[in-house]
Amino acid sequence: MAQAEQHDVVPVTMLSGFLGAGKTTLLRHLLENTKLKIGCIVNDVATVNVDAKLIRNDRTRDRDQGNNSTSDLADTIELANGCACCSIADELFTSFEQLLTLADRKGVKYDRFVLENSGVAEPQNIRDKFSEAIAMGNPLMSRIQLDTMATIVDSGSFTADYSSRTPVSARPDLGEGGNLRPVVDLLVEQIECADFVILNKIDQLDAGQLESLKGIASSLNPLSKVFTCEQARVDLEQVFGKEAQSLVAHLNIEGQHRGAVAAATAMSAHDSAHSHSEPAPGVEHDPENCKMCEDGHSHDHSHDHNHSHHEHGHAMAEGDDHSKHGHEHSAGHDHDHKHEHGHGHSHSHKRQETTAAERFGIRSFVYKRRLPFHPQRLREMVLRWLPVSSNAALEGQAPGAGESPIKTVLRSKGFMWMSHSHTTAFYWSHAGQHFEIRDEGDWWAAVADDEWPTQKAQRDVMLADFDFQNGFGDRRQEIVFIGAGMSEEDISKQLDTALLQRAEMSKYVENYKHMPDPPHPELSQTPKA
Repeated sequence: MAQAEQHDVVPVTMLSGFLGAGKTTLLRHLLENTKLKIGCIVNDVATVNVDAKLIRNDRTRDRDQGNNSTSDLADTIELANGCACCSIADELFTSFEQLLTLADRKGVKYDRFVLENSGVAEPQNIRDKFSEAIAMGNPLMSRIQLDTMATIVDSGSFTADYSSRTPVSARPDLGEGGNLRPVVDLLVEQIECADFVILNKIDQLDAGQLESLKGIASSLNPLSKVFTCEQARVDLEQVFGKEAQSLVAHLNIEGQHRGAVAAATAMSAHDSAHSHSEPAPGVEHDPENCKMCEDGHSHDHSHDHNHSHHEHGHAMAEGDDHSKHGHEHSAGHDHDHKHEHGHGHSHSHKRQETTAAERFGIRSFVYKRRLPFHPQRLREMVLRWLPVSSNAALEGQAPGAGESPIKTVLRSKGFMWMSHSHTTAFYWSHAGQHFEIRDEGDWWAAVADDEWPTQKAQRDVMLADFDFQNGFGDRRQEIVFIGAGMSEEDISKQLDTALLQRAEMSKYVENYKHMPDPPHPELSQTPKA
């Protein structure tokens, strides 16, 4: 990998989706209909693996040169065993190196690499591997970059998979090597962690079902472009071309959260404007003129805890010992709250996607509070209302009297402040019949100033989350709810019952006064609202 600076950087497209959704069909469609020089890494041990002898990308490239031979095959490397997001991450990067070595030896230049994930791969985890490689100065990152992420969805099985309580390990039809993670949780991650969501096999749906699914997909991931197709035949230029627009590939969980919050806020403003018959000014996000997008794109301050989805925790028991989380707050930034201050906005795609959501009554709102949750009361509320056994949002029904207000929620996610830990930012994640709360790192207020981002633009985005009135920094409840026919009032009332009361908050302050936040000189210079 010497003299890497003399080479052009090759963009990488990560292709995710359950086994049978159409990943291989899409890859073959690309290679048979492109003039680009494509290198493939296939991470799927199932029998439908792409065979390098069958994949050819010279058909159209050589046609103009009068060469119709099939000798120039797509360079393909199969990852032997395991999943690229966990057991064979090193082999993944070694495979990229092998393709580059092959190209250097041949004297050819790749236009793009395509990584076809296994059916049960976790795209968020693999994206983090690229970020970690950059942070560690891996020389390979001067030759490749994660450019775009695409997820292909089996439209016909979406509702059944979303409603399932089955763990991935019990569904080998979705991909070999699955763990105990619920199918719905992985399905939602694959949709949310994508620049392009490709709804394949739409011939299995009627028109109404298709429009509903489009609305759900665009609501789950407002930062993506949603395509619909049969036989995985999509506009290749938009997904794999040199001008393909990407955003999610350069974010992490915090960047995605900011996008979801902005989208929900914009939708609420849009709904409010409609009630006054006039469109709300500035509801549709304009990335061309957005200061936060201009300043905040892809800045990754990697506070890494390395809490992957392979370890799901319900950190809600009273007296939970924070030391058990195994945080290593070292100067080497070994803790993974990947505070990425990227595009906290929804880049609307000319509203054709949100139209489908509106038609089926899908909306979103953000539950925001500046008080911590009481662990026991929150636990009682969760046990009472979550997870729901059926989802009215998918069925187009409203919950009856006495039923869970969460029954109409498709997805809820966001950062939480819990009273049993003053430093830890927890993450709330609910989809279908799956619910979890996990440790997502430390609040920025609890992080030493010398570990904060150095760029002013990044710090400004960070500081926008701080409350300068109460002295608790960026600690907050900020949970996005997405659903159909939701009652924001009912859901908020239920959550409010779990917040600390005034007397409890006084005790909280007393309990943690011996754990002051590190000094942040910049905060004392910031004008209070």
